[in-house]
Order: sequence, then C-alpha cells, then structure tokens
Amino acid sequence: MSDQKDEHPQAARIRERAYMIWERDGRPDGHALLHWVKAREEVEAEAQPAASGGAPARNNTAG
Repeated sequence: MSDQKDEHPQAARIRERAYMIWERDGRPDGHALLHWVKAREEVEAEAQPAASGGAPARNNTAG
C-alpha cells in the first residue's frame, strides 16, 4: 500500500470525482483509468485559477 504523503495532493478529491463519473456513466466495468484521468483533469482545472490567483474562466454563452 502506498504512503498517504506520496499521493497526488488532490487524490481524495480525484477519487471522489472518479466515483461520481463512474456512477454517472452507468457504473461500467473496465473504465477505471478513464474515469480517474477525467476526474484528475477536472479537479486540476478547478484548482488552476485558485493556484494562479486569476479569476475563473467565464462562460461566454450568449442567451
């Protein structure tokens, strides 16, 4: 088992997000890596504006 300190700084959030993605996708077997990668991308994207001090990206959809 790996040491907690060796994990990605956002590992718990990524794990939770991957589980949510897995459930949303209908709980398919054999897609754990795909769900983990997608979750990591989402969590890291959310953390990016906070880490850089910038404002979050705006949604420019016109209504």
